Amino acid sequence: MRPRRLATLLSRSATTGSTWFPVRPGGNRIPLPGRCRPGCAIHHHLLNDLLQITRPTKKPATRRAASTLLLALAACARPPSPSPAPVVDESGMGPRYVSADTTPGRPPVVRDWELMGTVLRISVWDADTARSLAALDAAHAAAMRVDSLTSAGGAGSEVAAANRRAGTDAATTLSPWTADALRRALAVSAQSDGALDVTAAPLVDAWASYRGRNAVPPRSLRDSLAASVGWRRLRFDPATREVRLPVRGMRLDLGAVARGYAVDRAVGALRAAGVANGLVDLGGRYRVFGTAPIGARWMLGLQDPRNANDVFAAVQVDSGAVAVAGGYDHFAVVDGTRHSTVIDPRTGQPVGGVVAVYVIAPDAATADALSGALYVLGPEAGCRYARAHPGVEAVWVRGNGEREEQEDDDEGLDPELVVITDGLAGRFEILTEEPEDEKPTPCGALVR
Repeated sequence: MRPRRLATLLSRSATTGSTWFPVRPGGNRIPLPGRCRPGCAIHHHLLNDLLQITRPTKKPATRRAASTLLLALAACARPPSPSPAPVVDESGMGPRYVSADTTPGRPPVVRDWELMGTVLRISVWDADTARSLAALDAAHAAAMRVDSLTSAGGAGSEVAAANRRAGTDAATTLSPWTADALRRALAVSAQSDGALDVTAAPLVDAWASYRGRNAVPPRSLRDSLAASVGWRRLRFDPATREVRLPVRGMRLDLGAVARGYAVDRAVGALRAAGVANGLVDLGGRYRVFGTAPIGARWMLGLQDPRNANDVFAAVQVDSGAVAVAGGYDHFAVVDGTRHSTVIDPRTGQPVGGVVAVYVIAPDAATADALSGALYVLGPEAGCRYARAHPGVEAVWVRGNGEREEQEDDDEGLDPELVVITDGLAGRFEILTEEPEDEKPTPCGALVR
C-alpha cells in the first residue's frame, strides 16, 4: 500500500465511520472488519512494518499480513474495548474469535475453512454466541454440499456423472441445487450471447496445457475442440432436472457459478438459523446481508488488479454480492506475448483489453456468473447489458494498451482506465488525495 493511498483510505474511514472489507481478484481473501471514527491515529511502527511487507509480491501469506496490518491501522482514539477471547476450534482450522457484545464496531464471530481450492470465511454479528456458532457450522455444511454436487473433478459429483455420459443418449437427473445452479448459468449464457459458456472447459484446458509449454494451441486443435463446445448444444429440462451432453468429449463445468452459489446457500443457512447480519466470502465471491457493523452501508475496498497490495477504489452497498474476474494473476506470457488466462468461448481466444471486472448483483451466484461474462463482453457491451438488467452494477479496469501491469509508482491506477455503470454514481470513489480530479469513465460516456 502506497503511503498516500493508505492515508486516503484511513481518512475515508474516519470521515464515514465505515467498516472496510478488501475485495481481491486473486489468492485467499481475508475480509477483516476494521473500525475507525473521527480522530483516528496512525501507529507509525505498524505503518513502517506495512511498508516493508507490501512490496509487489504474489505470495498469499504476504498479502494476508498486509491486509491484517492495513485494517489494524484503523484504530480509534478512544480507549479500546477488551479483545474477545480465542475459542479453540475443534475442527482444526485454527482459533475462532467470538464476542457476545454486538455493539457496532465490536468483533464478529468468524470462522475459516478451506473449500473449493480457496478459503471460505464467514463473519456474523449476533448477540447469541451459541446460535452464531451453530449457524456457522450449518453454513459451512451447505457450502460443502454445493462443492460435492458441482465439482467437475469429484468422482461422486453430479457434474462428473453427466460428463461420463457425454456422447450417449443417457440423461443425468440433477438434484434441485445443482439444477438451480445450472439454470442460473444458462440464463446468463443466453443473456450475454454466450460470453459465459458452461461447456467451454475443453478449450480452457487446451490453452492452459499449451501455456505450460510456452506455446499457443494450434488452430487445428482449437477447431476440433469447438465441435464439443457450445452451451446451446447442451440439453437441459428444468422441469425434470435432466441434463444430456449429446457430443462425445463435451464437458459440463459449473466453475463459473459454483462458488457464488455456495455463498448463497451459506447465507441461506445463516438466515435460517436466525442470524440477521453477516458476510460470507469464498475466494473473492462476497455476499453481505443485514446491517453493517459500522455506518449506514457496507464499504468494500476494491483491490488494484495490478498490485496485490493496494486498494484503488471503494464502493458502498446496502446488501447483495460482489464477485471479481481477472486480476494481476490471470495473465501469462507465452512466446513473448502477454495473454489473459480468460478465454472467450465464442472465439476460442484469450480476452484482450480488460484487466479485471468487479460485479455487484443481488446474489452471489448471479455476480459470479456475470463477472466472467462481463469480463468477456468488455465495458461497452457490458454497459449495455447492465442497463438492460436492473440491480446489476459493474466496474471494469481496462488495459493500457502496453503492459497489463504497471510499475508500483505513487500515481496508482490511471482513473481513465476505470469504467463504472451509471448506478454506481455517488457510491463509487477512486481513493486518491484529490478525488474530485480522479473520475472514472461512466457507462453513459461510452454507450448512448
